[in-house]
Amino acid sequence: MRVDYILATHLQCRPRSDRVKAALADGLVTLRDADGAEHTIRDGTFQIVVGAETLTCDGTTLPRPFQRLLAVHKEADGSVEDAIGALAHPDLGMIGRLDRDTSGLILCGTDGGLQCLLAHPCSHVPKTYEVALGPSRYARVHVEEGPPSASGPLDADAESKFEQGLVLDDRRGTKCAAATLERLGARRVRVTLAEGMHHQVKRMVGSVGAAVVGLARTAVGPVQLGTLAPGTARPVTDDELKAIARAVPLRLRGGAARKAHQPDAGRPCERSIRARKAKNRGVV
Repeated sequence: MRVDYILATHLQCRPRSDRVKAALADGLVTLRDADGAEHTIRDGTFQIVVGAETLTCDGTTLPRPFQRLLAVHKEADGSVEDAIGALAHPDLGMIGRLDRDTSGLILCGTDGGLQCLLAHPCSHVPKTYEVALGPSRYARVHVEEGPPSASGPLDADAESKFEQGLVLDDRRGTKCAAATLERLGARRVRVTLAEGMHHQVKRMVGSVGAAVVGLARTAVGPVQLGTLAPGTARPVTDDELKAIARAVPLRLRGGAARKAHQPDAGRPCERSIRARKAKNRGVV
Protein backbone atom coordinates (compact mmCIF):
# COMPACT_ATOMS: atom_id res chain seq x y z
CA MET A 1 0.00 0.00 0.00
CA ARG A 2 1.29 3.48 -0.85
CA VAL A 3 2.76 5.54 1.98
CA ASP A 4 0.88 8.72 1.00
CA TYR A 5 -2.49 6.92 1.22
CA ILE A 6 -1.70 5.62 4.70
CA LEU A 7 -0.53 9.07 5.81
CA ALA A 8 -3.66 10.69 4.39
CA THR A 9 -5.84 8.51 6.61
CA HIS A 10 -3.75 9.40 9.65
CA LEU A 11 -3.62 13.15 8.88
CA GLN A 12 -7.25 13.25 7.66
CA CYS A 13 -6.44 14.85 4.34
CA ARG A 14 -5.91 13.94 0.69
CA PRO A 15 -2.93 11.76 -0.28
CA ARG A 16 -1.40 14.56 -2.38
CA SER A 17 -2.11 17.34 0.09
CA ASP A 18 0.54 19.74 1.40
CA ARG A 19 0.34 18.14 4.85
CA VAL A 20 1.38 14.74 3.47
CA LYS A 21 4.13 16.29 1.34
CA ALA A 22 5.48 18.27 4.30
CA ALA A 23 5.59 15.22 6.57
CA LEU A 24 7.58 13.32 3.94
CA ALA A 25 9.90 16.23 3.10
CA ASP A 26 10.66 16.91 6.78
CA GLY A 27 11.73 13.30 7.36
CA LEU A 28 8.92 12.61 9.83
CA VAL A 29 7.91 9.30 8.24
CA THR A 30 9.79 6.14 9.25
CA LEU A 31 9.39 2.57 8.02
CA ARG A 32 10.14 -0.38 10.28
CA ASP A 33 10.88 -3.29 7.95
CA ALA A 34 10.28 -7.01 8.43
CA ASP A 35 13.60 -7.36 10.30
CA GLY A 36 13.00 -4.40 12.63
CA ALA A 37 15.35 -1.96 10.90
CA GLU A 38 14.15 1.62 10.47
CA HIS A 39 14.27 3.70 7.28
CA THR A 40 13.24 7.31 6.64
CA ILE A 41 10.71 7.50 3.78
CA ARG A 42 10.44 10.65 1.65
CA ASP A 43 8.64 9.18 -1.38
CA GLY A 44 4.85 9.12 -1.14
CA THR A 45 4.63 6.45 -3.87
CA PHE A 46 6.71 4.03 -1.78
CA GLN A 47 4.84 0.73 -1.34
CA ILE A 48 4.86 -1.05 2.02
CA VAL A 49 3.81 -4.62 2.73
CA VAL A 50 0.93 -4.32 5.19
CA GLY A 51 1.23 -6.86 7.98
CA ALA A 52 5.00 -7.12 7.65
CA GLU A 53 6.06 -3.47 7.87
CA THR A 54 4.83 -0.53 9.93
CA LEU A 55 4.90 3.25 9.47
CA THR A 56 5.62 5.89 12.10
CA CYS A 57 4.76 9.57 11.57
CA ASP A 58 6.36 12.09 13.94
CA GLY A 59 6.76 9.42 16.61
CA THR A 60 3.26 7.94 16.28
CA THR A 61 2.95 4.35 15.02
CA LEU A 62 0.19 4.24 12.43
CA PRO A 63 -2.48 1.53 12.73
CA ARG A 64 -2.38 -1.40 10.34
CA PRO A 65 -4.60 -0.67 7.31
CA PHE A 66 -7.19 -3.21 6.25
CA GLN A 67 -5.87 -5.84 3.88
CA ARG A 68 -7.09 -9.25 2.80
CA LEU A 69 -4.58 -11.49 1.05
CA LEU A 70 -5.54 -15.05 0.19
CA ALA A 71 -3.72 -18.10 -1.13
CA VAL A 72 -6.13 -19.92 -3.44
CA HIS A 73 -5.78 -23.44 -4.84
CA LYS A 74 -7.37 -23.12 -8.26
CA GLU A 75 -8.46 -26.33 -9.93
CA ALA A 76 -7.91 -26.89 -13.65
CA ASP A 77 -10.99 -25.53 -15.45
CA GLY A 78 -12.20 -24.34 -12.04
CA SER A 79 -13.26 -20.93 -10.74
CA VAL A 80 -11.17 -18.79 -8.38
CA GLU A 81 -14.36 -17.14 -7.11
CA ASP A 82 -15.85 -20.48 -6.08
CA ALA A 83 -12.64 -21.41 -4.24
CA ILE A 84 -12.63 -18.14 -2.28
CA GLY A 85 -16.19 -18.67 -1.04
CA ALA A 86 -16.90 -17.02 2.31
CA LEU A 87 -13.55 -15.15 2.25
CA ALA A 88 -14.72 -13.00 -0.68
CA HIS A 89 -14.48 -9.20 -0.51
CA PRO A 90 -15.65 -6.54 -3.03
CA ASP A 91 -12.10 -5.20 -3.48
CA LEU A 92 -10.47 -8.60 -3.87
CA GLY A 93 -8.51 -9.01 -7.10
CA MET A 94 -6.21 -11.66 -8.55
CA ILE A 95 -2.45 -11.05 -8.40
CA GLY A 96 -1.30 -12.37 -11.75
CA ARG A 97 -3.29 -15.08 -13.46
CA LEU A 98 -3.43 -18.77 -14.32
CA ASP A 99 -4.63 -20.25 -17.60
CA ARG A 100 -8.00 -21.99 -17.48
CA ASP A 101 -6.39 -25.43 -17.83
CA THR A 102 -3.69 -24.69 -15.22
CA SER A 103 -4.13 -25.57 -11.56
CA GLY A 104 -2.35 -24.52 -8.40
CA LEU A 105 -1.58 -21.44 -6.36
CA ILE A 106 -2.88 -17.97 -7.14
CA LEU A 107 -2.84 -15.03 -4.74
CA CYS A 108 -5.82 -12.69 -4.40
CA GLY A 109 -5.72 -9.45 -2.44
CA THR A 110 -7.39 -6.13 -1.75
CA ASP A 111 -4.12 -4.15 -1.84
CA GLY A 112 -3.29 -2.97 -5.36
CA GLY A 113 0.14 -1.84 -4.16
CA LEU A 114 1.07 -5.36 -3.10
CA GLN A 115 -0.15 -6.61 -6.46
CA CYS A 116 2.20 -4.12 -8.11
CA LEU A 117 5.14 -5.29 -5.99
CA LEU A 118 4.55 -8.97 -6.73
CA ALA A 119 3.74 -8.62 -10.44
CA HIS A 120 6.20 -5.92 -11.55
CA PRO A 121 9.11 -7.39 -13.55
CA CYS A 122 11.75 -5.48 -11.56
CA SER A 123 10.75 -7.32 -8.37
CA HIS A 124 11.95 -10.69 -9.73
CA VAL A 125 9.52 -12.63 -7.53
CA PRO A 126 9.92 -16.30 -8.58
CA LYS A 127 7.02 -18.59 -9.46
CA THR A 128 7.40 -22.36 -9.37
CA TYR A 129 5.49 -24.87 -11.51
CA GLU A 130 5.36 -28.65 -11.71
CA VAL A 131 4.94 -29.78 -15.30
CA ALA A 132 3.79 -33.07 -16.82
CA LEU A 133 5.40 -33.65 -20.21
CA GLY A 134 4.35 -35.26 -23.47
CA PRO A 135 5.88 -35.38 -26.96
CA SER A 136 5.80 -32.03 -28.72
CA ARG A 137 4.21 -31.57 -32.11
CA TYR A 138 7.10 -29.20 -32.79
CA ALA A 139 9.78 -31.76 -31.81
CA ARG A 140 12.59 -32.24 -34.28
CA VAL A 141 12.38 -35.36 -36.48
CA HIS A 142 15.23 -37.82 -36.00
CA VAL A 143 16.51 -39.71 -39.02
CA GLU A 144 17.37 -42.87 -37.12
CA GLU A 145 14.94 -44.43 -34.73
CA GLY A 146 16.27 -45.87 -31.50
CA PRO A 147 15.44 -46.46 -27.86
CA PRO A 148 13.80 -43.59 -25.94
CA SER A 149 16.24 -40.95 -24.70
CA ALA A 150 17.25 -41.13 -21.05
CA SER A 151 16.30 -37.47 -20.82
CA GLY A 152 12.70 -38.22 -21.82
CA PRO A 153 11.01 -35.94 -24.32
CA LEU A 154 13.25 -32.97 -23.38
CA ASP A 155 16.51 -31.99 -25.06
CA ALA A 156 19.53 -33.29 -23.12
CA ASP A 157 20.80 -29.72 -22.60
CA ALA A 158 17.43 -28.26 -21.57
CA GLU A 159 18.70 -27.22 -18.11
CA SER A 160 21.58 -25.16 -19.48
CA LYS A 161 19.30 -23.48 -22.04
CA PHE A 162 16.97 -22.38 -19.23
CA GLU A 163 19.87 -21.11 -17.12
CA GLN A 164 21.40 -19.12 -19.97
CA GLY A 165 18.13 -17.46 -21.00
CA LEU A 166 16.11 -19.55 -23.41
CA VAL A 167 15.28 -18.19 -26.88
CA LEU A 168 11.74 -19.24 -27.77
CA ASP A 169 10.88 -20.95 -31.05
CA ASP A 170 8.76 -18.06 -32.29
CA ARG A 171 9.17 -15.74 -35.25
CA ARG A 172 10.50 -12.90 -33.06
CA GLY A 173 13.11 -14.98 -31.29
CA THR A 174 11.83 -13.84 -27.90
CA LYS A 175 14.47 -14.27 -25.22
CA CYS A 176 13.48 -15.26 -21.69
CA ALA A 177 15.28 -14.27 -18.53
CA ALA A 178 17.32 -16.95 -16.81
CA ALA A 179 15.16 -19.68 -15.26
CA THR A 180 15.68 -23.10 -13.74
CA LEU A 181 14.47 -26.52 -14.84
CA GLU A 182 14.71 -29.56 -12.57
CA ARG A 183 13.87 -33.07 -13.77
CA LEU A 184 11.59 -34.95 -11.38
CA GLY A 185 11.25 -37.97 -13.66
CA ALA A 186 11.28 -38.96 -17.31
CA ARG A 187 8.09 -37.00 -17.97
CA ARG A 188 7.88 -34.55 -15.09
CA VAL A 189 9.87 -31.37 -14.37
CA ARG A 190 9.86 -28.39 -12.04
CA VAL A 191 10.24 -24.93 -13.61
CA THR A 192 11.03 -21.76 -11.66
CA LEU A 193 10.97 -18.37 -13.37
CA ALA A 194 10.52 -14.71 -12.47
CA GLU A 195 8.67 -13.53 -15.57
CA GLY A 196 5.07 -13.83 -16.67
CA MET A 197 4.85 -13.72 -20.44
CA HIS A 198 1.87 -15.21 -22.28
CA HIS A 199 1.86 -19.03 -21.88
CA GLN A 200 5.54 -18.77 -20.94
CA VAL A 201 6.07 -22.16 -19.29
CA LYS A 202 4.31 -23.97 -22.14
CA ARG A 203 6.34 -22.10 -24.74
CA MET A 204 9.66 -22.62 -22.94
CA VAL A 205 9.05 -26.35 -22.57
CA GLY A 206 8.00 -26.53 -26.22
CA SER A 207 11.27 -24.88 -27.24
CA VAL A 208 13.30 -27.70 -25.66
CA GLY A 209 11.48 -30.55 -27.33
CA ALA A 210 8.42 -31.42 -25.24
CA ALA A 211 4.82 -30.38 -24.70
CA VAL A 212 3.00 -29.52 -21.50
CA VAL A 213 0.15 -31.94 -20.79
CA GLY A 214 -0.32 -30.89 -17.15
CA LEU A 215 0.69 -27.70 -15.34
CA ALA A 216 0.36 -26.71 -11.67
CA ARG A 217 1.82 -23.69 -9.88
CA THR A 218 3.20 -24.68 -6.49
CA ALA A 219 4.67 -21.39 -5.19
CA VAL A 220 4.60 -17.63 -5.68
CA GLY A 221 7.72 -16.22 -4.06
CA PRO A 222 7.82 -17.49 -0.46
CA VAL A 223 4.13 -18.50 -0.42
CA GLN A 224 3.78 -22.24 -0.93
CA LEU A 225 0.72 -24.19 -2.08
CA GLY A 226 1.54 -26.89 0.46
CA THR A 227 -1.38 -29.04 1.56
CA LEU A 228 -4.09 -26.52 0.67
CA ALA A 229 -6.96 -28.59 -0.74
CA PRO A 230 -8.01 -28.03 -4.37
CA GLY A 231 -10.84 -25.54 -4.71
CA THR A 232 -10.21 -23.85 -1.34
CA ALA A 233 -8.52 -20.70 -0.02
CA ARG A 234 -6.74 -19.54 3.13
CA PRO A 235 -5.40 -16.21 4.45
CA VAL A 236 -1.72 -15.57 3.86
CA THR A 237 0.06 -15.55 7.22
CA ASP A 238 2.06 -12.66 8.71
CA ASP A 239 5.21 -14.79 8.46
CA GLU A 240 4.57 -15.19 4.73
CA LEU A 241 3.99 -11.43 4.44
CA LYS A 242 7.36 -10.81 6.10
CA ALA A 243 8.99 -13.19 3.63
CA ILE A 244 7.33 -11.31 0.75
CA ALA A 245 8.62 -8.01 2.16
CA ARG A 246 12.16 -9.39 2.33
CA ALA A 247 11.89 -10.64 -1.25
CA VAL A 248 11.18 -7.19 -2.77
CA PRO A 249 14.13 -4.74 -2.36
CA LEU A 250 13.32 -1.44 -0.67
CA ARG A 251 15.21 0.44 -3.39
CA LEU A 252 12.59 -0.69 -5.93
CA ARG A 253 9.51 0.16 -3.87
CA GLY A 254 9.02 3.70 -5.22
CA GLY A 255 7.18 4.42 -8.45
CA ALA A 256 10.06 6.34 -10.04
CA ALA A 257 12.53 3.57 -9.19
CA ARG A 258 10.34 0.91 -10.77
CA LYS A 259 9.82 3.02 -13.87
CA ALA A 260 13.55 3.69 -14.24
CA HIS A 261 14.48 0.04 -13.78
CA GLN A 262 14.97 -1.65 -17.16
CA PRO A 263 15.10 -5.44 -16.68
CA ASP A 264 14.77 -6.03 -20.42
CA ALA A 265 17.62 -3.82 -21.61
CA GLY A 266 19.58 -5.50 -24.39
CA ARG A 267 17.31 -8.49 -24.93
CA PRO A 268 14.25 -8.93 -27.17
CA CYS A 269 11.15 -9.88 -25.22
CA GLU A 270 7.41 -9.36 -25.47
CA ARG A 271 7.46 -6.51 -22.97
CA SER A 272 10.15 -4.50 -24.75
CA ILE A 273 8.54 -5.13 -28.15
CA ARG A 274 5.20 -3.80 -26.87
CA ALA A 275 6.91 -0.73 -25.41
CA ARG A 276 8.74 -0.02 -28.68
CA LYS A 277 5.53 -0.33 -30.70
CA ALA A 278 3.71 2.01 -28.30
CA LYS A 279 6.52 4.56 -28.61
CA ASN A 280 6.38 4.38 -32.40
CA ARG A 281 2.63 5.06 -32.25
CA GLY A 282 3.22 8.06 -30.00
CA VAL A 283 1.56 6.44 -26.99
CA VAL A 284 3.01 7.61 -23.67
